[in-house]
Amino acid sequence: MSYAELIEKLQQLPEAKQAEVFDFVEFLAARNQAEHGQEKTLAQSSLASLITHPQLVADFTPLSREEANAR
Repeated sequence: MSYAELIEKLQQLPEAKQAEVFDFVEFLAARNQAEHGQEKTLAQSSLASLITHPQLVADFTPLSREEANAR
């Protein structure tokens, strides 16, 4: 369906229904802008946060290569 056919069908609707269609289009446009406004850069990502603020575990000692291979 082309835009011209879509507009023609829209013009055949009663004014109240046309208003509903326009309201829905405005809603979709606003939602699309809100989604794009929430994009984060790599520096703001959760991975960057984990790298800059690593989680620390109390009393953690890593295994040596020999200890790991023995398991």
